[in-house]
Amino acid sequence: MEISRTDKDKGSSPYMDRQYVKWALSAKVEESETDSAAFAFGITNWRQRLCSTQEDPHFTKSWEQIRWKASQAINETLPELSFEIFRQFAETGERKAYEDVYFERRARLNALAVVTAVITDKQEHQRYLASLEDVIWDICGEYTWCLTAHLPRQGDPSQEVDLFAAETAQMLAEIYAMHQDVLDTRVAERIRTEVRRRVLTPVFTEKRPFSWRYADHNWSAVCAGGSGMAALILMNDSEEKTDAMMQTLESMNSFLSGYGADGGCAEGLGYWVYGFGYYTYFAEMLREYSHGKIDLLASEHVRSLARFPSSIHLSDGVYVNFSDSSEREVLPSGLLNRIAERTGCIHDIPFIIPGMLDDPVRRWAHLIRNFLWSDTDQNKGEKQIENQIAAISDISEQGGLRTAILPDLSWWVSRGQSSGFALKGGHNGEPHNHNDLGQFIIHGGGENLLCDLGAGMYSKAYFQEGRESIINISSGGHSVPVIGGHMQKSGPSYSAKVLKTKSREKEIQVVLDLTKAYGEAPIHCFTRSVLFQCLEDGKRTLLQLEDVFEWRGRAESIEERLISRIEPIFERGTVIWNGSRARLILRYDSALWAASCIATAHFTHEGEPYTFYTTSLVSKEQEGKQTKCQLQFEIEDMASQSSHEIPIKCNLEGLDTED
Repeated sequence: MEISRTDKDKGSSPYMDRQYVKWALSAKVEESETDSAAFAFGITNWRQRLCSTQEDPHFTKSWEQIRWKASQAINETLPELSFEIFRQFAETGERKAYEDVYFERRARLNALAVVTAVITDKQEHQRYLASLEDVIWDICGEYTWCLTAHLPRQGDPSQEVDLFAAETAQMLAEIYAMHQDVLDTRVAERIRTEVRRRVLTPVFTEKRPFSWRYADHNWSAVCAGGSGMAALILMNDSEEKTDAMMQTLESMNSFLSGYGADGGCAEGLGYWVYGFGYYTYFAEMLREYSHGKIDLLASEHVRSLARFPSSIHLSDGVYVNFSDSSEREVLPSGLLNRIAERTGCIHDIPFIIPGMLDDPVRRWAHLIRNFLWSDTDQNKGEKQIENQIAAISDISEQGGLRTAILPDLSWWVSRGQSSGFALKGGHNGEPHNHNDLGQFIIHGGGENLLCDLGAGMYSKAYFQEGRESIINISSGGHSVPVIGGHMQKSGPSYSAKVLKTKSREKEIQVVLDLTKAYGEAPIHCFTRSVLFQCLEDGKRTLLQLEDVFEWRGRAESIEERLISRIEPIFERGTVIWNGSRARLILRYDSALWAASCIATAHFTHEGEPYTFYTTSLVSKEQEGKQTKCQLQFEIEDMASQSSHEIPIKCNLEGLDTED
């Protein structure tokens, strides 16, 4: 039942006439009455497709994890969401203990729902079905479907709708659609009752003023999208369903308003997957339920969002990870395939079908669509490589460098054969903001040699006033300077101004005025100029950086910070970071700058320990009204084993100054 692509102009705007939406949803399709899961997923033979993946080697990891979790669900007691762990967030700000149990419960439900759908042995099917019904019953009885970190101080927690309450509603509705012919009628009725009471009634009937309704970030897409998909499956009344869709479409429009024409996501790639993923999932379900008459993926603005992962991909599944994101991401294969199919945007990134446990929060929406929407055609990868240059219109590849400039987001990303560079402007009041104006990443040999720490472990303090004291958020945890003891300030008024952008075949130059980022720092002006160049031999790349500080009074101390997960090696006037396949060589004037390093033990967003290294270059006593720091970075392929001594000379002034 895969609907053919409709006229792009028709149904492309989230603002639609109510009568049009009602008419689009009113047509009857015989299949929808006999198999609602086929209608929800847009695949008539969804069960056959799911069964066939068991023999496809691309899905081996997925099935191993699914069967393991399903076995756990049958043989072990479901972990309890106790009051002891529920109250931790309010009392201590700790959220991990509750969330670990919450997501484990969802993982077991996911696994049982998938395995039960493919088992053919009658006795075995009944065994898994009974366990599935038990877990559904237990989740329907949870005190709240929200995470503790998202609950307001007042109101009924069972009728608060956050990201995860909306996801739970959508998950239960889709599992209901898949298994309604075999579920005990009492379990099926409890799904319908609890989804309506906890989500559909407060969102669509009572129209409570949830803050996410008009948010311009992932919350509007996920909360509205999850609720909207549950409504499409479970609502029968035409007027009620139309009203729900009108509300959902309004929130989706708010979500899109947070993206500029360049399609960039200020929150980072992980939140692009989350927000745009749910936008896409809802859009495709609505397209099916409207029989192709409403197509939310048809606009040029949406296609610009679809190109974002390719724009920020450095190599080997490593991405630019400014804000709260990870540098290594395994993107949902079903989502990528469907976006490519529907928008024509080819993604030049590794094609991997993630396992359920690759997603720390075990999202059902990604999991089931990875199974049903992923295209494992062996020729697909070759076709992507052949077509990517023509298909990705915002990236130009001309010999040396392929550069993506996201002017609305104020990100610059450039890649050579085995190297890459990214620079960030913008302001310090963005969604999931870090105080990181002027932050840059240097990539070589498949890893980030100078990195961004990305998201830290979430806690109450992470989202409260004073959050800039957390190293992931503070400018002190980024490759930007400390000026006279002052770091960058938080808020939209602390901003970067773009003075110049120049992109050529083998180089890109950017000049930023970062004066406003530093608040009370004793400077008239601070500019950061970068020149990223691919050298003639094609094996080496240079980044030349020049920071110029104009003082209001006498010169004060400058500390240039450089962040890496690789321990540096110091030689006179040189710092070397040896990666697995490439090395980064920094040359600086040791007569003007003193180098040192501090190792910091830290934790990833998921709580895994690691160490990062902060290299500091501190200015020695200088006179005059200006301090200038010139740094030259060379990215060298380890296989070349050669060292090329290049004088420290900043060539930025020599470039054409036309913007």
